[in-house]
Amino acid sequence: MNAARAWIQGLLVLTAITSLSRAPADRPAPCSCLIQPDKNAAIVRAPGRAVYCGLDLGSRSAKLSVVSMEKDRMTTIRDERQCKRTLGFGALVFDSRTKTRRALPDESIDDLVDTIREYQRICALDGGTVVAAGATQWSRDATNIADVTARVKSDTGVNVEVLTPAQEAEFAYVAAAAGASGRIVLDPGSNSFELAWQERGSTQIRTVLVEYGYVRGAVNDVEPARDYESGRAAYQSTARTQIDEQLARLTPPASLAALGQLVSAGAIGPDVITLGLDGAVFLYPRGLLRAPGGGWISDGHAYDAVLAGQPRSTDPSYGLMAAAPLSGAELTAYFSSIGPADFKTLASEPVRTLYGQKALVVPALVDLLLRELGARQLVMVPQENASGHMLAKLLR
Repeated sequence: MNAARAWIQGLLVLTAITSLSRAPADRPAPCSCLIQPDKNAAIVRAPGRAVYCGLDLGSRSAKLSVVSMEKDRMTTIRDERQCKRTLGFGALVFDSRTKTRRALPDESIDDLVDTIREYQRICALDGGTVVAAGATQWSRDATNIADVTARVKSDTGVNVEVLTPAQEAEFAYVAAAAGASGRIVLDPGSNSFELAWQERGSTQIRTVLVEYGYVRGAVNDVEPARDYESGRAAYQSTARTQIDEQLARLTPPASLAALGQLVSAGAIGPDVITLGLDGAVFLYPRGLLRAPGGGWISDGHAYDAVLAGQPRSTDPSYGLMAAAPLSGAELTAYFSSIGPADFKTLASEPVRTLYGQKALVVPALVDLLLRELGARQLVMVPQENASGHMLAKLLR
């Protein structure tokens, strides 16, 4: 009996030690930053520019945007640093197959608090203050979101706003357009995507949010398919239906066909704009994530290095751009290049979670919109949704 008891106690101790040794590996990796990648070195801002920070707490990643701007001049906004930490809250609080909502686990709330504290440190280092913090689709799904926001407020002092679908889409437009009308903006997220537009000369921004982001599209349409072509077709069919359903609920009702008529008339467009540097759409069709030998980059550090190494340019109409515009022909060539081995790699770990689901779904969504709207090309700007949230608060 004593020998058995000793064996059990030893097993319990060994199990505890093993569990403790595994715990750090189970936690999300630290945040990484672009533009100014050194988290311990301050940005260098030009004279006369104030620094502001915003938090975009998304379904896949929590992001920090550090921007500078001349006082009350939204067209002068410039990204100085962007940081992200992959937390994966969307998959934790919503089962894409069963459509079941769940609570965010306690350890994930700890991760959120730790992330916000780190972002506060970086923001202070850069000479800024956190002026906006918005949570997206995951926060509308989480059954314990009131407890989450209360804990964050208590531990960090940051008031996290659970954004409505309309707010999320409107902030995307404000971030991308920086005061200009006549734009149409797509913000493709993991659990939902937003479409926002403002006719030239109008003061009204119209928006829809579709709860079918790239993770949900990948899980339900693309990954179960026999090949990428059929999976892409299934996703585009679902996405088209869901976009039109949301547009039909507006007052007055709209549709993809009606938006296409606005593009033809010159009221919006002719280009579609997307936001952000992380996972920017151009990376996939331009082969920038291809590994030597024809495979795909599968390491997070290598992925971050690719993002950090992309040159940016300035356009007289759109300001700072993340890359040269992407054409429909480039997307078509990309789709043709995805063979069975590529499809398997992009739909399998570790590439799947790193960027594979984006690579399979987001270009298909962009292709759908360019064709349905008769738009010319995709323009990609570096601003994040948080930039629009900050501008909305600062310029009230």
